[in-house]
Order: sequence, then C-alpha cells, then structure tokens
Amino acid sequence: MKRIIVIFAVVASILLVVFNWEWVIQLREDNLSYFTDELFAELGYGILFITIPLMMIQNVVTLFPILILIMIHFISFGMLGGFVFSLIGTCLGAMVCFWLTKSASEKFVQKYWNKNEEKLSYIFNLISSYGVFMIVFLRSIPVMPSNLISIAAGLSPINQRTYLWSTVLGNISMVWLLSLLSAPLWMRDNQYIPYLVGYLLFATAVAIFYFSRFYRKKVK
Repeated sequence: MKRIIVIFAVVASILLVVFNWEWVIQLREDNLSYFTDELFAELGYGILFITIPLMMIQNVVTLFPILILIMIHFISFGMLGGFVFSLIGTCLGAMVCFWLTKSASEKFVQKYWNKNEEKLSYIFNLISSYGVFMIVFLRSIPVMPSNLISIAAGLSPINQRTYLWSTVLGNISMVWLLSLLSAPLWMRDNQYIPYLVGYLLFATAVAIFYFSRFYRKKVK
C-alpha cells in the first residue's frame, strides 16, 4: 500500500511539473516575484499545491535550489507559515526518496550506486557508523544534496521511524538556517536577533542531546 501511495505521489508531482515546466524555469532563474507576486496573488494558499510537489521533486531529483522555494514560503506566508510549509515540503520529499530507495529494484539501486559510488559510500558509512545524529547533522548542511542522504539512509540499516525523526530535526535546522541567510528579503529588522538566538539554542540542544547519547553508547 505504501509503495502505491509513494508511486502515485511521485507520478502526480512529475506530471504537474511536466505540464507546467515554466515553474522549473522560473525557479532555475531565481525569479521569486513570479511566485510571490503573480501566482500567490492569483492562488493564495493554493500556491502550496505547486510549491509542495516541487519540493518533493527537488528532494528526489535536484533541478533547482531548495532555498528558492523556502524563500517563496517565507515571503508569502511570513515566519510561522513559511517555516511550517517549508518543513512539511522538505520532509515529505525526503520520505518519498527514502521509500523509493527501499522499494526500487536491486538492479536500479546498484546502477545508481555505481554512478555515484564515491559520494554515496561516504555518506552511507557515516550514517551506518553514527546513525541518527549523522542524518541530523548532514541535513543541517544547506549545500548537502537531500537525495544523496535519503538514498544512503535507505540502503543503510536505519529503520523508517528513526529516519523520519532524524529527518524532521535535520530539516528544522536546515530550513531555519536557510531562512536566516535569506532574512533580508522577508524579515523585519527587530526579528533577526531573537530568530538567530533561537536557532543557536536549538542547534546547541540537539547537539548536546545526541552527543550525550553517542557518548553513553561508547562507554557501554
């Protein structure tokens, strides 16, 4: 059942983009106003039926920077809405890519592995060695391709529940960090310092939690 849902979601998203390739072109050209002014003025919250599927596709096949879609959400919906919708889109995309890896044929996975062996083997070894903490850490790095993390995790011994929660925490960090980097485009001046301090506290708390767990396992 899960496999059918995943395939349907991916096919529907791909068809949506194929028949509206202009969206991808505008994203690749960093044309924010096309989405925040034209489409948002026309569709309102309906624009999420465009941006969320685009985020899912971006997490499987990297066609454009995820930062652009995150900025579209923050400009259109403000801090809270932008954060929540960006987190939902990135997590859905990461889970779809993970499930696709789990359900793909061995031949297809092997072919992809051979094509990207150096990067995948490196990430695979990190996840296999450090588990949840490494997924959180890797997803916190804005330049790290999400699909490589998802595929490596799908091939590793990590289970679905652990992967989900580590992805949520990692994507919270990633969305928060990217929204900080793009803050001049959407944020009021008096919000930046509290927002930055909030991120530093969150990152520190997560790091202490996972480092302490890793240390306790090493001691045992």
